[in-house]
Amino acid sequence: MATISDAALLLAAQLRALDDSQLLLLLRSRVIRSNSVSDFFDLADALQQTTSLERVLRTLDRPTLATLAVIADTTSLSSSEVADALGRFGTDPAAVQSRLDRLVEVALLIFRGGRYSAPDGVTDHLAGWPFDDLPTTGELLNTAPPSTLTSVEPSERPARDRIAAENAFATTNEVTELLNQLRTTPVRDLARGGVSLPDSKRLAIAMAVPLDKVSGLVDIAERAGLVATTNSQWMPTADATAWISRSADERWLHLAEAWHQGVPNDIRTILADRTHSFWGDGVEAYVRWLFPAGIEWMLEKVRRYNRDAQLLGVTSEQLPSTAGIALLTRTPADAAAAMAELFPKEVQHVYVQPDLTVISPGPLAPQLDARLRTIADVETRALASTYRISPSSLHHAMTLGETLEGMREFLAEISLTGVPQPVEYLLAEAASRHGLVRVGLHGTSGSYINSPDSLLLQSIAVDPTFGPFGLRLETDRLVSRFGVEQLFWALSDARYPVAAEDRDGKILSLRRDQVSDAISAQPHDAQPEQLLAKLRDGQGGATGDEDQAWLSRQIEVAIRNKLILRVTVKMPDGREVLYTLAPSSVAAGRMRGLDRAADIERTLPLSNIVGVEATTER
Repeated sequence: MATISDAALLLAAQLRALDDSQLLLLLRSRVIRSNSVSDFFDLADALQQTTSLERVLRTLDRPTLATLAVIADTTSLSSSEVADALGRFGTDPAAVQSRLDRLVEVALLIFRGGRYSAPDGVTDHLAGWPFDDLPTTGELLNTAPPSTLTSVEPSERPARDRIAAENAFATTNEVTELLNQLRTTPVRDLARGGVSLPDSKRLAIAMAVPLDKVSGLVDIAERAGLVATTNSQWMPTADATAWISRSADERWLHLAEAWHQGVPNDIRTILADRTHSFWGDGVEAYVRWLFPAGIEWMLEKVRRYNRDAQLLGVTSEQLPSTAGIALLTRTPADAAAAMAELFPKEVQHVYVQPDLTVISPGPLAPQLDARLRTIADVETRALASTYRISPSSLHHAMTLGETLEGMREFLAEISLTGVPQPVEYLLAEAASRHGLVRVGLHGTSGSYINSPDSLLLQSIAVDPTFGPFGLRLETDRLVSRFGVEQLFWALSDARYPVAAEDRDGKILSLRRDQVSDAISAQPHDAQPEQLLAKLRDGQGGATGDEDQAWLSRQIEVAIRNKLILRVTVKMPDGREVLYTLAPSSVAAGRMRGLDRAADIERTLPLSNIVGVEATTER
């Protein structure tokens, strides 16, 4: 039977028996100082360090912690004995087994011979819990959960549903605006996650939202796979373009489903059980009870999800909305249907005004909005949005490939007021001036600026905006060592009527939409893979014989901890003989130890040893 003193051997053996996928899962779930780990005995020791234990224990709920604690209080238990010891947490054998499997997966339990035991470090750590104001085994088992139910009158729900729908619609549009902003101007990602303060301020102004709302919108978009970081910059993913083209209720559903899937299973169950009562303090009290070793860590997550639930209309003032209830307890389709009933209807037409504004009397259909944004700048965003056509917006549109006829036909098609004469004049003037400034390739990697308007070319030469480009005059044009696209977009942002051209003078259509690959852009810690390779490479030791190296390390640990070993030796005639030895050394392919029964020292070739096992003898 295993004892505390031989737990290191048993845990190391259990770790060594894992396949690569299981071992990687463990290494990713635990905090390990890899520079101190060279083999599985080091790993077993690292997994029992205080920091590593605290980080994994905080993620475990009360029933799982209670399962671990009742085992740590004994030498070992079978699964049925664990269930008996757990009381109300042990009534479902399948749930008990699932918890035991989980605890073995994260190396908090050792499973051997049909019985479960806890490593020394785990036992010692839990024994110190009462001194850190953490629950004892008895308190884990017997403390009842708090009541968190505060019911709401049915008559209040319609009003709350309307508020929820307003929030959901606003957030859906704000995420859309976030993607449009990031598409042309990515923002810097902080090392600790999130968006830098200067970039947050710029986004808040551009999106017309409060500064403190930006981080929540980025969280929602990231969770939905619509933004990701590449080269430490936030930008839209490839999926964002398709998402933007969907209807408002479809876009909302994608965000809400991502929120729901991101909620931890235990928290999701808590919320689903409280769809007709207020969240907030009551739910937080339950979380404190359910995760006693990770209260602050879990509360931070719950508060973030509650914040996003409010933004997405899953809740309204801490009460789940009708759509939120459907999302939590029925199907996404039911949730979308409930929310769609309260969303404003999309419109297909606008009013094009003589003052060059375009007014949408309601939410413009996504495809129309996307194209109108290339022609006009968004001035106000609300149920009735306002766009403004300007020379710079039209030059921008033509840069992206729009033509005079194409823009005129589009505006005529969607306008309830036709295309006013001032707009016609502006379209014609912009078309005549577009490309008045040309940018092309100079040499192999530089660029040039050319224009038939010498005064315009001179104004660019003295414009301080282009000082960093080191522009210099060569014959009748300006040249720079910077590339075509860098110079082109600098001129475009400065509102010059610029076009890019090839060597034959043909105008090129350039786009600077920046897209992140959501998969490759996910933060990837290579340390677990490196540690896995290190562990596997080290299994063979200096001789390259994996089994002999493993055997030597087991004996070394036994010597260091003064353990008595049962050593099974295969004799030349094929017989297996069992010796009980106090090992004293292992070197040169041999083990030496005192045979307690015969009171003699034996020297055994490692190649003949077929098994070692620690005993309780001293």
